[in-house]
Amino acid sequence: LSALCEEDKSRLVVIHGRRRIGKTYLVDYMFQTHRKDCLFFKFTGSADQDSAVQKDYFIEAIYDWFKVEPTKPISKWHEAFIFLKRTIEQEVQQKKHQGKVIVFIDEVAWIDRHNKAGFLSAFGHFYNTYIEKNNNLIVILCGSNASWIKNKILKDTSGPLYHRVDIEIPLFPFDLKETKEYLLKEKRFDIDDKSVVDIYMILGGIAKYLDFLDPKLSIAQNINNLFFSLHAPLYGEYEALFKSLFYERASNHRKIMDMMLSKQRGFTFKELEILLEDIKPFTLKANLDELIDTGFIKPIGRFAHASKHTKYVASDPFSNFFNKWVQPLSKNDIATLIDYFETKSTSHDYHIWQGFAFEMVCMANIALYLKARGLSAAVKSIDYWDYAPQNEEDAGAQIDILIEYIGNTYDIVECKYYNDVFSIDKAYAQNLQNKKEKLIAHGIKNKKFDLKIVMLTTYGTKINQYYNQVPIAKDIKLVDLV
Repeated sequence: LSALCEEDKSRLVVIHGRRRIGKTYLVDYMFQTHRKDCLFFKFTGSADQDSAVQKDYFIEAIYDWFKVEPTKPISKWHEAFIFLKRTIEQEVQQKKHQGKVIVFIDEVAWIDRHNKAGFLSAFGHFYNTYIEKNNNLIVILCGSNASWIKNKILKDTSGPLYHRVDIEIPLFPFDLKETKEYLLKEKRFDIDDKSVVDIYMILGGIAKYLDFLDPKLSIAQNINNLFFSLHAPLYGEYEALFKSLFYERASNHRKIMDMMLSKQRGFTFKELEILLEDIKPFTLKANLDELIDTGFIKPIGRFAHASKHTKYVASDPFSNFFNKWVQPLSKNDIATLIDYFETKSTSHDYHIWQGFAFEMVCMANIALYLKARGLSAAVKSIDYWDYAPQNEEDAGAQIDILIEYIGNTYDIVECKYYNDVFSIDKAYAQNLQNKKEKLIAHGIKNKKFDLKIVMLTTYGTKINQYYNQVPIAKDIKLVDLV
């Protein structure tokens, strides 16, 4: 964004990312703190107002930033943009402004969701006839709903902004390494790597959620304060999150997400069709694509199989935590709880859940694994693989993370979340050996291959006879990731 201010041409920028990830903060900081030499205008769409009301708010925003009022009533969006154009020109002339002019339209998807009021058409005309013909403007469209932005702005071949966007900036949650840096440097926490993961598997890498944390409190106290009271900052966040992204269709997406979170290993499309029979297949596919675009789920293919075997798995830690530990509680439960999470977080049930949640964290941070492995440039695919037993004497096999590299090299990644060094016993070693044998016999098609088992654990894996017997090719610890 800073570099754009030095260019001798106007630009159209699109920024998207989920609610509370820091989109607005980025632009506000950039142009109201870092680059104060720019003339700035900002308008934010509202989720609960119709487009006519929002047009009035748009005119009011022009007054707030420039102290200029229209000389005649404005009833259409194209008139509103004409007024903005003339106001900018007048402001530049009066102030003899030499730098860039920033037009920042936040939560653009909320303004005219179905384009019935002509907002996008009017904006397109504004851009094509004014912005492109000048060299001093940067227009930033920002929104939480990545699917709306993709479908209405980036890929709508009949839309007014098709091929007009110069720069797309998708904002993603922090990864584990960035989360650790934020917690230690910005929030001044004094915690170890496992505690970083304890937080990440609850809040994910969402900047605003992490900002709520108080370093003077324990992790359990923080989570209790954030979720387990009626006025807690994140108690109503899950519902608000879906509503902000999917509007009146949010119930479908919630239903799909609840189903996804009921099974760690996910579902194929065919399985979801059967389980969610009240959602039409076409709608289900569209909803799944939207959940992928917004980071709630991810597709993972079955190694060496057609796309019909692709599974959709939940990939959002915040949703995973909320669905398991907050959603089942009634408002009456929440209202009467005292120190609920301090007790729950030490329970056997919670520790079992953490083991499953850690695998989701590992998948969300697979790039850090690949970097620690030193094979980021060689990766071909990240898949799952399973084998169903053919008879009573046969043993099945399930590999949740199978990474294929260039040169017929493969990693079976085993994720284990323990409070101490993990120790492989005889039964677990036999399980690992069975996975290798079944994959070689029924999965890997090449005669030449290099198959390795890699442990990804909290504090490492103890080297014993079973470690060497398997053998374990690489032992990656949290410290290697973050």
